[in-house]
Parts: sequence; structure tokens; C-alpha cells
Amino acid sequence: MDRTVPPPLEGWRPGRNRPGTGSARPTGSMTAYFITCHASVACVRDQFRTLHRPEHLLLYHVDAKAPAALHETVRRLGEAFPNVVVLPSRHYAWAGYSQVATTLEAMDRALASGSDWSHLVVLSEQHCRLRDEAGLAAALEPGVSYVDATPFGAMNPVSQADIAHRFSMEYRELPGIGSFGIVPAAPDPEFLARLRHGSNWYILSRQACAYLRDAARTAPEAARLRAAVHPDENMLQTLLSADGGEGGRIETRETTFVAWPHISGNPDMTFRAEDFRAARAGDRLFIRKRPACLPPEVAAALEGWASLSEADLTAVIGAPPEPSAEAPDPEGTALARRVASRVVRRGRGVQADLPNLRFGLRNPSFSLRFRTARIPDGIDVRILSQDLRHFRVLLLEAESPAIDFVPRLRHGRPAPLLRIRVPEFDFRREILVEEDPARGFWTRPGDGGVIGLVRVIEAYIRVAEGLGAVRAREPVRGLAAARQEAAARGRSLAWSLRRLLKRKRPA
Repeated sequence: MDRTVPPPLEGWRPGRNRPGTGSARPTGSMTAYFITCHASVACVRDQFRTLHRPEHLLLYHVDAKAPAALHETVRRLGEAFPNVVVLPSRHYAWAGYSQVATTLEAMDRALASGSDWSHLVVLSEQHCRLRDEAGLAAALEPGVSYVDATPFGAMNPVSQADIAHRFSMEYRELPGIGSFGIVPAAPDPEFLARLRHGSNWYILSRQACAYLRDAARTAPEAARLRAAVHPDENMLQTLLSADGGEGGRIETRETTFVAWPHISGNPDMTFRAEDFRAARAGDRLFIRKRPACLPPEVAAALEGWASLSEADLTAVIGAPPEPSAEAPDPEGTALARRVASRVVRRGRGVQADLPNLRFGLRNPSFSLRFRTARIPDGIDVRILSQDLRHFRVLLLEAESPAIDFVPRLRHGRPAPLLRIRVPEFDFRREILVEEDPARGFWTRPGDGGVIGLVRVIEAYIRVAEGLGAVRAREPVRGLAAARQEAAARGRSLAWSLRRLLKRKRPA
């Protein structure tokens, strides 16, 4: 089964183009919008009505794990409107390189579209505009990119620790889940001095897009930037700042007002009417995150900027598809049961738990936890997958520690901080199994067999059981460190003397 894109829903055919939507791709687009979607049909429809103009180019990417109704909605937009481009769906992970890769693909498609756009505006489905067409056009100067790109050296110590942590390991992305640190990376102060950090919501000039499309593949530091966690907040910002002017001029500022909890009072970061007013009074051009129910004054403003009414859009692409009930992925949970039963049968005292069923989770589609009586309390053997082809086995510290970015040891092993947006995982620590050359990653073969995954799980259970017998290495300081160093020097000297005397002995 192809789990990348859901099939079209039955009973729908593309509507006829209404007057004003055009019959061929326009050649004079002024702005290109790249919009990433993952959840809400209503948000996508409303946002499309406010952004769409025949001269603009709208590029959409829908996360592969998004609801089928959302895939269908965007598919209909692409079929009905000639200035809408729908990118192939991929598994898109928060803080993963997939975010950057998708943006680069959007640049490629926009540059190849034949449309004479001047800027690429990067948005999510949760963005709302703050200006009318004239206001947006007046705010964008030709050849200028609007990117938040703060130098590492200008950050406060807490922010520097956060950013340095992102480059403290080489990360590998598990599709649809996130990036895991697999190999420690040596600190590089010179690299950090060149680093720029900022929001992943930016506006790029056409010149910048042409430059970044190539620099992201060929620049000397591109590989290191790709291998970090959260490259969406560092990679393009750093490359563009170091281009020597090839990408055009940069105006270092944010164009999106983000309703952070300390601003909006909402832990889910949805904006209020007063946030909308404050953002409009400033120099921001967009605001996020949009609440499910818009305040009346916000809804009225957005409706005034819309090029189509909801009735007009329905006439073109049909009514919103009926959403399917949210439930654990049946294929994923069936596979998890199959793997769990094999591991439990093969190992005495092995207990399996399917968190997806217990918590009613759909993301990830595959989730397993294993415990035995000999595994220390607070340590779980966990397995994750979203696409049911790529899997990750890991040892997870179940308790959520205080968030810090200092390298830690647990049971004598490196325990990096996880930065993946999955319940029970985000900002917990993983205990690395460094003797595993695959670092817990496993790819399902074409025949669908799982015995290889079962063996990896069994190996990690054995390591977890051994942690109870291993005393964690404690850092040695002060006089103890001096005594330890003196003893080591003494042993080295004795070894050297023995070698020397052995050579001088008569045959």
C-alpha cells in the first residue's frame, strides 16, 4: 500500500473554472506563496480565499500524515486553479531537515513555473494576512529578502546553549517522526561564529531563491547544517548571510507575528483579537497561529481581503470533504501487535504495551514499549515508525527531566536530549547504544518481514537489562582528579622503564 498520498475521495469531479480564475497559467504572477499544510481543511480554504489572486502563484505541500480530507481539498485546488501547484506529499517532521528540503523543492518549482514573481512568502496553513494587497506589495522591495538571521555571538547565554546543542551531534531523521542524535560532534567555535539563527517564516527574493537552491547543495557548510536538528531555523539563514551578496540584500526582521504563550496567554499559541490589532499596528505582514474560531473583527477583516466567498469556492471545488474519525492507524497497530507478540514469545518476562491504543494516538502510526523485570525503573525500550517502512528502536528515559542542554550520562552512557514532537518523547533523554552500528534505525525489507526488527528489539532489551548492573561514571574533580592523573603518569612511567630494561637485557 502507498502510504504517501491518500487516494481521491469518491463522488467528486473537478468543477468548471469560474470567471476570473483563468484557463491557463498566468505569466505575470507578482508573489509566490509556499504554504505547508498538516491538519485543517477550514484553515486552508479560508486562507486560500484571502491570498488567491490570478496573478499570484500558490504552492502547497501537504504532510503525508495529514487527514485524507486535507489531501483531497488541496488536490481539488490544484485541479481547479491554474496558478496553484501541489508538491508531492512527503513525511514532514518538526525540527527535521524535511522542512528545509520541502522549502527547497518549492523554490525549484516556483523558479521553473514561468511566472514572473518577485518574492517567495513561506507560510503555514495557520497564518493569516495582516495587510491588503496594496499594503503587502508596498512592504516588499525588489531584490530584498526579509529574514530573521541573528548572529550566534549576539545571543544571550541561554540561547547560545540551545543553538550549540543543535550542533552537538549528527542527527538522522526518521520520516514523519523527527531527528535523533546518533553520533556526538566536536564543538566548533569558528563554525558557531558564522552561524545565523531565526524564524522559519520568512520572505525571500527571487534572487535569494535562485542562490539558495544551489548553495544548499554545494556550499561547504551545507552538510553540517543539514545534519543538525532544527535546520529550518539555521540553514538557509546562515547560507544567505554568508553569500557575499549573491542572494541579494537581506533586511533582518521578522514578518510573522507569532502569538507566543507569554504574549497571547494561550499555551497553544493561537492569537486573540488584541494580538491581531497589535500586529497590524506594527510592521508585521502575517500572524499565526490562527484559532479554530476567528474573533468576529478578524473574520470581517479577512473576508474583506478575500477574492472569493466561501460559496464561490464551494461552487468551484465542492463542499469540504467529510472528515474521517480520528483513531489509531489500523495498519500500524496491527503491525505493532505482530512485532510485540513475536518479541514476547521469544523472551521470558517481556511485557509489551501499545501506547497508540492506550492513548488513542494516530501520530505516530506505530508505537511500542517493552519492559522486563531486569530493566531499571524509568527506562523503556521504545520503537517508533510513521511510514511503516523506517523504524527506530531506542532506550528512553521515561521521566521528563528539567530541560537543559548540557551533555549528560545515564548508566554510564551518553544520554542526549530528544527534540521530537511526539508525546512522551519531546525533551526526554535517550540512552545511546553506541555498539549498534545502525544506531537503532531499521528499514523493513520489500517482503514485509519483521524478524530483523525483532532481533534489534531483543538486542536493545539485553542492553537495557544490563544497565542495572552498570554504575554510572561520575565526573572526577579536584584532588581526586589530580591523584588519578598522577597514578596514570606513574603507570605510564613504569611501563616505559620495563620496556627500556627489557631491551638492555643480554641475550
